[in-house]
Amino acid sequence: MGLIKNSNLRVLSIGGLSAYGKSNTCLHRHNAIKKNANTVHEVDTANTKVSLLYKITNKLFNLGFPINLPDSKKSNKKISRLIQENKYDIVWIDKGLTIKKKTLKLIKQLQPNCKIVSFSPDNMMMRFNQSQNFLNCRFLYDYTFTTKSFIVQDLKDLGFKNVFFINKTYHEEFHYPRELTLIEEKELGGDVGFIGAWEEERCHSILYLVDNGIKVKVFGNKKWKEYIDYHPNLEIREGLFSDNYPKALRAFKISLCFLRKMNNDQQTARTMEIPACGGFMMAERTKEHQILFKEGKEAEYFSTNEELLNKCNYYLKKENKEIRLAIINSGIKRCEKSGYSNEKTIAKMMKIVLGKNEK
Repeated sequence: MGLIKNSNLRVLSIGGLSAYGKSNTCLHRHNAIKKNANTVHEVDTANTKVSLLYKITNKLFNLGFPINLPDSKKSNKKISRLIQENKYDIVWIDKGLTIKKKTLKLIKQLQPNCKIVSFSPDNMMMRFNQSQNFLNCRFLYDYTFTTKSFIVQDLKDLGFKNVFFINKTYHEEFHYPRELTLIEEKELGGDVGFIGAWEEERCHSILYLVDNGIKVKVFGNKKWKEYIDYHPNLEIREGLFSDNYPKALRAFKISLCFLRKMNNDQQTARTMEIPACGGFMMAERTKEHQILFKEGKEAEYFSTNEELLNKCNYYLKKENKEIRLAIINSGIKRCEKSGYSNEKTIAKMMKIVLGKNEK
């Protein structure tokens, strides 16, 4: 159920809604917002084609220059128009890298009771995730939500108010156990699988498995193509952004869940998505992972490549199939019981913003 359907909650939802196809997590959050509010207007900030100007200004910013990113989508003009034409309770900004300070000031001026919310799934203390606009706006956000527990105080020290840590989420209308055909099981599945971008450490882990007799299928970006001819045990495919993404997570006997080292992640989107899709999650061991899913009961974890190999060998044995399936089913139930979905998490966040959170 939604948050407060009888309250006539009005939200302006801003974010990269048109990127990455059906697997777009910003779009998933937007859809969850629509379930938790009566009126939702939207502004899409996604650049489907990144311009040369954007690349240059982003590069200069990362080199330390206080230069703003271009707003090629004219998002600020659209926001300003909507603010002048409509009244909102919440303005939700999903990683507002191109949102200008003067735009937020206009919201404050015209609608002083409206709460401006900043959300990002990334580590916003890292320069490569920030923008000058984002930094300029930090004092104007009323609430800030982060999925990185370890940067809450850093964000407060930077000037953000009312900073809250929120776990990663899955989208119940996209991430759920799919019924697979035999062809889909063959094309999308396999013994061990990974869906995601290339990073050195995760690549080393996968090659370690491959070198030691484990068959691994990777759906990823261009960098992975360098390993197409590495070993017969390794199969490289294009990345997945459609319904084939949750289907693949379901089809793999074991789905690998690596953490992005450049973000210092303790959990990731895959943390919720793999179990929610009915996949067997083999993830890097962290305290947050162990809190979210019970080790050996609702998911499995590893700290070294040797442990990863041993656990893959164990769960791939025919005699351990029922144990693996029991963990999968327990993972699905944990997602539902603990309210890891977008709809329930967004409802929790809105209650905080509206001062209706239960303590």
